[in-house]
Amino acid sequence: QVLLLDEPASGLDPRARIEIRNLLKRLGELKKTVIVSSHILPELADVCTRVGMIEKGNLIVDDNVDEVMKKARQQIILHVGVGENTDKAAALLQAHELVSKLEIKKNVMLVTLKREVKDYTFIPSLLISQGFKLSLFREEEINLETAFMELTKGLVQ
Repeated sequence: QVLLLDEPASGLDPRARIEIRNLLKRLGELKKTVIVSSHILPELADVCTRVGMIEKGNLIVDDNVDEVMKKARQQIILHVGVGENTDKAAALLQAHELVSKLEIKKNVMLVTLKREVKDYTFIPSLLISQGFKLSLFREEEINLETAFMELTKGLVQ
């Protein structure tokens, strides 16, 4: 048995959307197959185990959610806060060979690492060794919408 839903949350109020999401989760727990066609990608990530993306009639992605997110992530972006002396910390990180880009937004550094970097534990170690106190350190999350835009780059017209 397969349940096929086309835009199931379209036109629903927030409470009904939550109820639909909970129903889909329950069906998943019961090992039921549900195929959902939707343009509301952030909501799908909460209930999906597998994602297919179609562009121009072709299936360009068919994998589990975690793998789709990995494929879409081009580079790691870290959110780093040091409280005071953000400019000095930014200069220190910007000079590091594994940092490709650094922006400061609202006193938080957005540190983009080079593509080959998988282990970024050097960032807090470097900052702490230079006397900075970390107030924020987290990897930027990627969502299905961002993944779709990355994986269909150049194909969407």
